[in-house]
Amino acid sequence: MYDLDKVIDRKQGNARKWSNQVLKEKFGLAEDAIPMDLADIDFEVAPAIQAALMKRASIGDYSYSYVPDEFYQAVIDWNQRRYDTHIEKEWIKLTFGTVSTLHYIVQAYTEKGDGVLINTPAYDPFAEAVEHNERKLFCSSLINHDNRYYLDFEDMERQMQENKIKLFIFCSPQNPSGRIWTKDELFRLAELCLRYDVLLVCDEIHRDIVYKGQTFTSIWNAHPEIAQHSVLCLSPNKGFNLGGLKTSYVVIPNPQIRETLLNQLQKNSITSPHVFAVPAIVAAYNESEAWLDEMIDYVAENMQIVYDFFAEIPEAKVMPAESSFLAWIDVRDWFKDETDMQEFFRRANLTMVVGSYFVQDGEGFVRLSIGMPRELLLEALGRIKKEYVRSMEYV
Repeated sequence: MYDLDKVIDRKQGNARKWSNQVLKEKFGLAEDAIPMDLADIDFEVAPAIQAALMKRASIGDYSYSYVPDEFYQAVIDWNQRRYDTHIEKEWIKLTFGTVSTLHYIVQAYTEKGDGVLINTPAYDPFAEAVEHNERKLFCSSLINHDNRYYLDFEDMERQMQENKIKLFIFCSPQNPSGRIWTKDELFRLAELCLRYDVLLVCDEIHRDIVYKGQTFTSIWNAHPEIAQHSVLCLSPNKGFNLGGLKTSYVVIPNPQIRETLLNQLQKNSITSPHVFAVPAIVAAYNESEAWLDEMIDYVAENMQIVYDFFAEIPEAKVMPAESSFLAWIDVRDWFKDETDMQEFFRRANLTMVVGSYFVQDGEGFVRLSIGMPRELLLEALGRIKKEYVRSMEYV
């Protein structure tokens, strides 16, 4: 129904991922490089979103705006319909991106020197939100058992006790692996937060891309009490590729917890929304669900192609993903170090993210963003194969 095979020129829109300047300065690559680093997708935006933005642009007024009721209703309906999650208008606050919001959250709920816990490997801005605000970062390593991640509940409980953790930033589904936590795992995690009075900040921005046959449970549906002791970070950015419009939002049922963050946002002068954010979110949630479902199936097929491809390279192990468009690959038996890995991908004229970027426990892994038209993916894999064969000739 939708042409997801269509290759669009993302350089034309100044996409950071495809910028010739970034490719050259950051990666030392030529203009015909295929970027597989940044966590966004390379498909043309859903038609309804494009139409909504063109309609909004035609008005010719881009001044300060406010958040209308249609935004709140779209968010409420989407979360109820898609995730069986009840949300009320007063709980919702539109912000300017999940990463910046994490900084405001750390500022609002902790003091300098307080302990904040994350699981690793983790998206590096989680750590930056803690350390840049002079809080103490504590990491609980995920257990890698048979190429699948598991939460270490004993270690998390020990850290909550010993390090007096005030805040726990948790990623569900997990980035970089695409692991979907089970309802039982989420219940146990929530129990720990409640027992040790740790405010849970749950980042669920990757949840819109869940493969068929997999079950995603929102944290609030895993435990009856955790909604009143948590902040939920949501966004259509990953599923609908709206990162440039700053369309992230938080949902906070507890009035005291909510008021604390609203006060912090006031201090940071977070006021009127991006003028195109609201029409984009409304069009995404109200009119683009069919596009999203088709895109998810397409990405799942891409992931299977990636599995099959790396199955032919014995030195690489792709961690099975249940969500998202990110392939997390163990290459510890392939490259002697990350410099060697980076040089390999440079010769292949591809970008990627080295595992050490993910705070800790990611060394020896590489993350590839594979949410792209099939033609681009096959070309990228062909470059990897060509460089792999070439490198094997010199072993």
